[in-house]
Amino acid sequence: MYWIGMNVSLIGSWMQSIAQPWLALSITNNALLVSLVAVAQFLPPLFLTLISGALVDKFDTRKLLFISQTGLMIVAILFTLMMTMFEISFSMIMVLSFLNGIFLSIDAPARQSFVYEIIEDDKFIPNAVALNSMSFNVARVFGPGLAGIVIASFGIEYCFLINSVSFAAIIVSLFFIKNRRILSKNRSKNMLYSIRDGLIYAKNNHIISSMLYLLLIMALFLPHYNVTISALAKFELNGNEKTFGYLMSFLGIGSFLGALFIASFGKLNFKMIFAAPILASVFLILTGFSSNFYISGLFLLMTGFFFVVASSSINSTIQLKTKNEYRGRVMSIYSLFFQGSIPFGAIYSGALVDSFKPRCGILMCALSAIICIILLVRFKKVLFWKV
Repeated sequence: MYWIGMNVSLIGSWMQSIAQPWLALSITNNALLVSLVAVAQFLPPLFLTLISGALVDKFDTRKLLFISQTGLMIVAILFTLMMTMFEISFSMIMVLSFLNGIFLSIDAPARQSFVYEIIEDDKFIPNAVALNSMSFNVARVFGPGLAGIVIASFGIEYCFLINSVSFAAIIVSLFFIKNRRILSKNRSKNMLYSIRDGLIYAKNNHIISSMLYLLLIMALFLPHYNVTISALAKFELNGNEKTFGYLMSFLGIGSFLGALFIASFGKLNFKMIFAAPILASVFLILTGFSSNFYISGLFLLMTGFFFVVASSSINSTIQLKTKNEYRGRVMSIYSLFFQGSIPFGAIYSGALVDSFKPRCGILMCALSAIICIILLVRFKKVLFWKV
């Protein structure tokens, strides 16, 4: 029931994630300002995610998820009300995006840790992580295309309305799902000491730290599709919101296939984990230089496939290598690296797209990722790891 609720909720969230930057772009017509919306949303995780991870290790994960999901639902309702009853401004989009980021900073480490708590046997963790990723990418397939249709047929405000209703599915499911593991929650530790202890643990574990650094590189340079692909759709392919939505659906199909691949075959070895984001970067470059919608969609499909193959394998590797008492804090670092780095990556990609052509911006982002991954492989001596 939890998986069904999560799928429904994620479809609504993806519809909002498409509507939000398109709303900002329609008001400002400026890619850099659109990137600031991403900054506003993902800035709170920089300061709150580590605290949230410590809370996950201290308190009931289910209750924290209930709080975060309810908060996200309220923000979606506020977006809907502001658009239907008032003329929403760019500053209001920034404020609501910031509020969304606060609840996301609680939601991410709680949701990542909750996957482990409802799976009884460690050998199923890679499959569970892949299914979790598959749910995310099923939503990525249907959400953007549905958002494009809804925006064109009814209006952009209906995307936010649908999202606010969709949260009910996962909120209700939390009342029925049972934890398969009883994990001890140490509530006696000082919060700052607890955070410091978690950071030291992650740093001193060679595999965990390497996976986190790789994730950081990917998050900085690759997943800023709302900035890069929206600009590509509008300015290079001369499209509209449907074009953007359909391109994102191609990306989602590839991501779904990547998650299905991992769910079927398990996580990759370390060398392939590092190779996958390089391949994702190559296909992203090809996307930027294609002038045909369908070819761009095909390249985005491959980008999504290799990105999710890498990210799912990173997640399951970290889950399996982390001790239970550190899980919330380590997954909060995972969430911090993934979400907290997005503001910087969004500004970087937005500035490149705004200063040059979208194609040049995409090229420079992808090349930055490739160079940093090669340097990480050389520094960590990945080619000599024993699998």
